[in-house]
Amino acid sequence: MSRVYSITIGALSILFSLEAMSFCADASESRLRAYVTNFEGEKISVIDISDQREVAQITTGAKPHGVTIAPDGSEIFVTNEGDGTLSFIDPKENKVTETIKVGNRPQQLAVSQDGATLYVPLNGDHAVAIVDIRQRKIVSTLPVGRNPHIVIISPTSKRVYVTSEGDEKLAVLDGQTNQAVKDIPIFTWPRVPAITPDGKTLFQTIRWMNGALVLDLEKEEVANRIVLPEPKAFPKDGMVAHGLRVTPDGNELWLTTQLNDQITIIDPKTLETIATLAAGRNPNWIEFTPDGKIAVVSNTSSNDVSLIDVKTRSLIKNVPVVKAPKRLAVGYVEATREQPVAKP
Repeated sequence: MSRVYSITIGALSILFSLEAMSFCADASESRLRAYVTNFEGEKISVIDISDQREVAQITTGAKPHGVTIAPDGSEIFVTNEGDGTLSFIDPKENKVTETIKVGNRPQQLAVSQDGATLYVPLNGDHAVAIVDIRQRKIVSTLPVGRNPHIVIISPTSKRVYVTSEGDEKLAVLDGQTNQAVKDIPIFTWPRVPAITPDGKTLFQTIRWMNGALVLDLEKEEVANRIVLPEPKAFPKDGMVAHGLRVTPDGNELWLTTQLNDQITIIDPKTLETIATLAAGRNPNWIEFTPDGKIAVVSNTSSNDVSLIDVKTRSLIKNVPVVKAPKRLAVGYVEATREQPVAKP
C-alpha cells in the first residue's frame, strides 16, 4: 500500500504518492535494440544501439539460430535449432515467456506484417511451420521442398518466400491462404535473400559465387546476377557471399563476403560496386536501423557485432557478444535501460 502525502504552497494543495514517483527507476522507454543469436551455446545477446553495448544475455535453447521482432516491438521470437523449439521473449524483462516445440532444425523465421503469424522453416522436416502468435501454437505445417532455410516476406504484398537448399529454389507462399503457389528455380544452393523496399526485386546470395542473383518478383524469375571478384582462398563448402540487405531508402545493397571478411556496397539499379569495407571475421548477417543510418553486422568468427555509419561508411564500434553470432534483428522495443553486461 502506497502512502499519499500533501504539500500546501499558498492556496495550492498538491497530493503525491511515493509509489507513483518511483517510476523513474523502472519505467520503460522505446529503445533501439539488436537481438543476436549466438549459435554456439544457448543464449542470445541484446545490444542497445544508442549506448553501443551489450545490455543483456537471454537463455533461449540449444543453438539459437533465427530471430525476428514483432512489428509493434512487443515481442522477440527466436528459433533454437538444437532442440527444435521456438522461444517468445518479453523485451521489457529480457525473459523468455514461453517456448514451444516446432519441429526438426528450425532456422531463420519471419513474422507477418500484421504481427499475427510466424513462418518457421524446418530444415530437417522439409516444411514451414505456420504459428499463430496469440495462441502460441502451430496451426499448419506446409511442405515447401527439401531443407528450407530462410523465410522472407514481401514489404508490399502478401507473398512469402522460402529458400529451399535441397531443391535449389524459392518456394512462394500466399500469405492470405498460407498455401504454396509457385516455385522459382534458382539452379543452385540458395543462401540469403533480400527484397527492395518497393517489393519488385529480390537479391539472392548462393553458394560458390561471390555476388548474388537478381530476381524480378513481378515476373517471378531470375533476371540477372551480380558477380564480384572471387577471394583468393578456396571457399570451403561454397561459403563465399552470405548476408545482404537493401538500405531502407532503396539506394544501396550491402553484401557480406565471409571468405575475405568484406562488405561490398552495390547500386541495386545499375548493379555496380560503389564501395568496399573491411568487416569482422566471417561476417554472417546484416541489418539496418529503421532510419537507415547504422548498419549492424554479425561477425561469427570474431564473436562480435559491428556498428557501421552508413553515410560515412566508417566503423562506429565492434560490440563483443557471446560466441558464434549468426542472425540478428534490429528494431524499436519497449525496454528499460539496463547496465552493461559484466565481462569475465
